[in-house]
Amino acid sequence: METLTDMIAGFLAGLTPGTRAGYRSVVSRWLRWCADNGIDMLRATRTHIEVFAAYDGGMRPAAKNTVYRNLSIVCCLYRYLCEEGYIDCDPGEHVRRPKVYGHSDGTYLTREQARLFLGEARGMDARTDALCSLLLLTGARVGEALGLDVEDCHLDDGRPWVRFDRKGDWSQRVAIPSEASDALARLVGGRRCGAVFREDSGARLRQQTAVGIVSSVALRVGVPGISPHSLRRTFCTLSRDAGVPDRDIMAAGGWNSPQMLDYYDMARRGLDGRAGDELQDYIGKED
Repeated sequence: METLTDMIAGFLAGLTPGTRAGYRSVVSRWLRWCADNGIDMLRATRTHIEVFAAYDGGMRPAAKNTVYRNLSIVCCLYRYLCEEGYIDCDPGEHVRRPKVYGHSDGTYLTREQARLFLGEARGMDARTDALCSLLLLTGARVGEALGLDVEDCHLDDGRPWVRFDRKGDWSQRVAIPSEASDALARLVGGRRCGAVFREDSGARLRQQTAVGIVSSVALRVGVPGISPHSLRRTFCTLSRDAGVPDRDIMAAGGWNSPQMLDYYDMARRGLDGRAGDELQDYIGKED
């Protein structure tokens, strides 16, 4: 019979090193909380999980995003335990999660950071180079990139293009720039079928692995907190800076409304302070 330690190890084993560290920290705090309160972790209830997540280590009310993250990790653990047959009922199934605004300020790369990011990825392995260049230079969602099969990549058809399976169950052919095309060609090599992006085992690359790849490259150039979605945001903001028409940005990134482009750009432009500075100068001028 497997011990609790074995169960936790099994849960963490499938995660990338970076994700595993974050999950292990939350799970360890959860186990300590259960022990301190005389709760059998395998018999915990929804209420136990909600109370644990509501407070930080100092028993102060946790920030909403922290609550959401803690709940997500603990609930993910119990879903795994239930799926593996270690427990009969998943206590996290109906946990009440706080409403978190779907669009935060988010993170993105500046033009200089993007240049360094792509250069760093180019000097690493073929998978890292292809993933990072494809995400940043096309604005693709990470799931769209990871869903690519070799058959979806047309790299020798004059203008290289790929076929993405878009969010909302539709497919789109998208032209890709030469850097992304060359990186994909190096990665695919002589293969004629199967997933473009693969784990070391040969299985299709998992999203957790992709997140780890992107964040590690960004950290190597001194930019923390960068995710695959940060690269999608970067594609939008820098394309606008480059003078690309919104309709072309939308077509490349699979957006059907310019409102999301405006939102992505709003946080950055708000920090520029241009409106306030120009108004201040205008008010201060004498006719």
